[in-house]
Amino acid sequence: MRRYLCVLVTVLLVALLASGAYADLITIDGDDADWADPDTAEHDPNEVNDSGRPDGYDISDTYYIWDYDATRSAFMMETYGIMSHGSDYVGDLIEFLINADDNTATGTTYHSAAGAEYMVQWTLDGTEYTAYDPSMGLGPTWQQWNGSAWVAVSGLDDSDVQIAWGSQGTDFTIVECIVDPSLFGTPEMFTWGVYLDNGGEPADDICPGNMRQRGYTPEPSTLALLPLGLAALAAWRRRRTA
Repeated sequence: MRRYLCVLVTVLLVALLASGAYADLITIDGDDADWADPDTAEHDPNEVNDSGRPDGYDISDTYYIWDYDATRSAFMMETYGIMSHGSDYVGDLIEFLINADDNTATGTTYHSAAGAEYMVQWTLDGTEYTAYDPSMGLGPTWQQWNGSAWVAVSGLDDSDVQIAWGSQGTDFTIVECIVDPSLFGTPEMFTWGVYLDNGGEPADDICPGNMRQRGYTPEPSTLALLPLGLAALAAWRRRRTA
């Protein structure tokens, strides 16, 4: 029995250490350097200036990562070109929309996408490479659909929602956002999308169009690693009785 327990503990510890080596750590700083290996990604096939859309206001790709280190859901979108911020783009707006129950019959149809129940909304008026949270004057708002309207949720901690934007050289601009998944029920699986409003120009953009991108909030590492320990124990017992 003692050897049985020793093998179990050893396998779980080794697996836990191995998982830590591959943990995701996302820093909300307007830089995409830590987004090299997203959990899911979607590409928007629209071309630059499609339907009169100016460069930088056409979404090219969206990404999702589960940040194991911070136990937060991390979202990011990038544009085809550089987004400009100034008097010509007053009213810039971005919304990360979440369908928490993966059901298009609940929530609301918003920007032609069905099922939205939560969203991070931000005016994009902040300084590049600077993280903003709801406590700041230019911070994002966390909103929930109450059945008839979007309602901003108050009383959030600074770390519950953070967002930042930044241009990556002369090629494109990103907006990254991290959210405490308990705000939307910590679902094991959900779908989401991004809406970008360029503030007065004729064409805005949403990606994916039906808000179909997958997001995940995994179980704690010890629960996820338990099958590995049981499999190792089964192999050890077979070896012992052979």
